[in-house]
Amino acid sequence: MMKCIGFLLCLLFSGQVLAEAISERFEWLPDRRKDQFPTEPAHLFVPLPYSYPGIGDGFFLIGYASNLGETTMDGVIVGITGDATGTVVQLDEVPIIDKSLLMHVYLQDIDRAVVNNYDIRGMADSSHYNLLDATRANENRFQLQYTMDQRRINFYLTKYSGDFEIDLIRDVDGSVIEDFTPNYTGSAESTLYAIKLDFTDDYLDPRRGFKFELTYTDVPPVSDNEPDYYKLDYDFQFYIPYSSNDVMVVNYYQSDAHVREIGNINPADIIAELSLNCGSDPDCLTIQNQLVQNAVNDRTNGSATSLGGLERLRSYPQGRYQGGRMAFVGAEYRWNMLDEETPFNYFIWKDVRTGKQIAFFAELGTVAETSADIWDETRTSYGVGFRLVTASGSVYRADIANGEEGTELSVFFFYPW
Repeated sequence: MMKCIGFLLCLLFSGQVLAEAISERFEWLPDRRKDQFPTEPAHLFVPLPYSYPGIGDGFFLIGYASNLGETTMDGVIVGITGDATGTVVQLDEVPIIDKSLLMHVYLQDIDRAVVNNYDIRGMADSSHYNLLDATRANENRFQLQYTMDQRRINFYLTKYSGDFEIDLIRDVDGSVIEDFTPNYTGSAESTLYAIKLDFTDDYLDPRRGFKFELTYTDVPPVSDNEPDYYKLDYDFQFYIPYSSNDVMVVNYYQSDAHVREIGNINPADIIAELSLNCGSDPDCLTIQNQLVQNAVNDRTNGSATSLGGLERLRSYPQGRYQGGRMAFVGAEYRWNMLDEETPFNYFIWKDVRTGKQIAFFAELGTVAETSADIWDETRTSYGVGFRLVTASGSVYRADIANGEEGTELSVFFFYPW
């Protein structure tokens, strides 16, 4: 606690000094073109069906409200019904000190989840995976954001904790390979410190300028067998204006894990931790060997930010590529078809439309266990997306991305970068 308080006091002082220095020396930085703390109310209520082989069918019930109580606070509640059940609650930009200190909260309580477990880390030519059935997948994330100078300078302090419980390993067709007795359990925790410099013409929908974010993540061991390491993430974003309203966005992202103390990499001890009852079953033994090798790599090299999902290499599922090092470069051309201020109210969806965009993007990424092997193997992703920008501070987006392993459709809030 004292460590967190000291961090906050330090950033309050250093942030003010930094803001004054930047304002004096960099007068060429673009001015903000609109209010950086919008309070226009909006809401969205949507039921979305899901169907997973071996798990069942049901609905996601999503409720989203923006700028609650004429403040910057946004709230999201996701209820999961059907054969899988659970809830997700998220609060963003809760004003502790108006336009200066904001709080973000994410709470996940899932009764059943399915996680893809790929054969190996790295970028080997294998898309084979098994399904890990979790009877519990909880995650808590609390973040404080201190912002100044119209959101140009931002400091973040984030505390994360999570735990899970796995009862089954299935193949991709849903057949049970291993039934854990008792269930396999695990947990994780971390602390993140970050600084973000936003020298663009708008925090929400930038069209010129650049951003830079540096994140330090401390990942302490949760047991005597786990490694002690930290992670450094570097995020560069450049916004190059085209025509009257269009923009080319270029993003470079790098993540490096640095191990302070290697964990227990004895294969026999890892097999005992897994508690698999494989006997002579070849399928189970294959999975066991894969899990052991993944654990050895993680405990030796740590785990950088993964590739795949909603932000980087969008044609691949979340967490598809993992290693001790990661690098990514992407470009996205955002064609602004329309700038306007048009209120709409479709009962389940209310907001003020300020822009429509078509986005064309291409991405290239790589992961490796060591920095010497980074960029030896790469994967690409490209596609097109649609974005609806609103006065409430939300960006609704839908992307279709294609890559070496097929096509993925994602529907989400906010830009990928």
